[in-house]
Amino acid sequence: MRSASESAYISVDLETDRNGNIRAYGAVRSDAEAGQHYEGPRMADALDRLDEFAEGASFILGHNLIKFDLPLLRAIRPDLRLLRLPAVDTLRLSPLAFPKNPYHHLVKHYQDGSLRQGKINDPELDTRLAIEVFEDQHEKLSSADPDLLIAWHWLCTADPEGMDRALDGLFCKLRRAVRPSNDEAREVITRRLQGTACEKYSLEIMERADELGWNLSYALAWLSVSGSNSVIPPWVLHQFPDVGTLVQRLRDTACNDPGCSWCRTYQDAKKELKRWFRFENFRPEPVCGDGRPMQQAIVEEALARRDVLGILPTGTGKSLCYQIPALSRYYKTGALTVVISPLVALMADQVTGLEKRGISCCVTVNGLLSMPERSKAIEQVRLGDAGILLISPEQLRSRSLISALGQRVVGAWVLDEAHCLSRWGHDFRPDYRYVGRFIKKTKTGNGSDPPVLCLTATAKQAVIDDLRHYFQDELDVELLVFNGGAERENLSFDVIQTTDAEKFTTSQKLLERYLPSHATGGAFIYCATRRRAEEVSEFLQLKEVPAGHFHAGLPPETKKEVQRRFIGGELRAIAATNAFGMGIDKPDVRLVIHADIPGSLENYLQEAGRAGRDRKPAHCVLLYSTEDVERQFGM
Repeated sequence: MRSASESAYISVDLETDRNGNIRAYGAVRSDAEAGQHYEGPRMADALDRLDEFAEGASFILGHNLIKFDLPLLRAIRPDLRLLRLPAVDTLRLSPLAFPKNPYHHLVKHYQDGSLRQGKINDPELDTRLAIEVFEDQHEKLSSADPDLLIAWHWLCTADPEGMDRALDGLFCKLRRAVRPSNDEAREVITRRLQGTACEKYSLEIMERADELGWNLSYALAWLSVSGSNSVIPPWVLHQFPDVGTLVQRLRDTACNDPGCSWCRTYQDAKKELKRWFRFENFRPEPVCGDGRPMQQAIVEEALARRDVLGILPTGTGKSLCYQIPALSRYYKTGALTVVISPLVALMADQVTGLEKRGISCCVTVNGLLSMPERSKAIEQVRLGDAGILLISPEQLRSRSLISALGQRVVGAWVLDEAHCLSRWGHDFRPDYRYVGRFIKKTKTGNGSDPPVLCLTATAKQAVIDDLRHYFQDELDVELLVFNGGAERENLSFDVIQTTDAEKFTTSQKLLERYLPSHATGGAFIYCATRRRAEEVSEFLQLKEVPAGHFHAGLPPETKKEVQRRFIGGELRAIAATNAFGMGIDKPDVRLVIHADIPGSLENYLQEAGRAGRDRKPAHCVLLYSTEDVERQFGM
């Protein structure tokens, strides 16, 4: 058998029963084809034979050996001679050898550190697989960056004369050099951090670098591929929790040193706005009391990992308030931002809008996806290809999605249309109340829990109070409130008293007045019922107006086609119930007509606010008849 080491070593794997007792073991030597396998009741005697089999080996090898197999052997037979052998754990070496997309490189799942998926394991086969993995790691590490090898050699072999002497021998062979001195290693680590992390914190960790060992090794390995779609394996964050803290402090915690180029670049909201969206400035309105654009203030607080409730009028760029921090954090730390959103149409538009800008790390999981589409999206989350995940609150009950989230570091929780969480809100969704309990289950309590960002366009004081009390009670989180109100200076509002019989003709005349055939843009006509939306659409078509209708009763493919044609300009007007419009990415809606009175003032502000998102003048007209009031009471 080909070996990655000049000396013979033994590969060992244990299997346990439900009570945690050893039920079987497998062992293979690197200098012999034959192995050893035992399964039965006389385990104590069998372990004596394992000890004899290990005689003369230079070290012991295994996958998750240090955390699992060796503690079991010590608990049962602390007198075994093989326990005095230095250990090499292939699980621990894998994030160093394969820092980019580590899930793609190991035969097994990282969550439990096993080598093969399946219910029945063959321990002898696992020992042979461990040797194959070790040889693959040796080959990959032989071409690793020389600076990284110096850093890892120093950090991972704190006891080069004792239990780490096998690892020391491996790195000596890879580098063709002895273990580096403290000064050499510190110089290399300092050089690796330059330009990739906060300069102030880099100096702080160098003062205790020798204490950080494997934690700093894994952080350096991930930093070598940062900015890509790689993830830090969950078992690393579990066994070495300082890794996540190190990456967060190095890359995602702003220092107060004006000379730190990293923080002054990647923690600056305006620079991140330009980097991701090519905009020079945030939207000037609304404005905070200190004169900052409120959009900018919310982004700055989110980047600083503070818990925020942002209330911005429709059309003032709420999505940007979470997208910038999410994209920035994904680039800097590989963390996933989870966005809870109420409508599938809104999610699809967010994904499409980012894709148009060349940003492909936003995915959605919702009930309209086919099984292959859903599986692909969840796999993107698990493997680190997703930086933003858009889901409805109901999806937090999906086992497959919960499992995928468990494999990622969550960088922030975002509640879009957050008024849906409040019982006082006009679109209350009971499943939104589960969000806080779900987040609570994921809290670690170590001070690095992800922040919460709530966004909405309309929230009366009762809703604001309800949201603040909810997060205070559920998560002990105090939301910092930015209230931009609901005022839109570019919108004009009119109320026209009419009758049901006149509404169709009045709507047509309004379209001719505010959206003539030579003008660009589109119009929404909101109706109280599905039937009314279809009737208005048919009437406009008879008048040769390119119009369509939209409501919740249409098939998914029809909904997508109507949205596509409207956004593309093929349809001038859409007659719809309130199921249409939320999150639709069409900035040049010049006219919103309410053919029926909506159910609440909040609903009206949400729907009318979809006009003029490009900040150019637009018109909102409410057609009023006495029958409307009775209809709303009846509904």
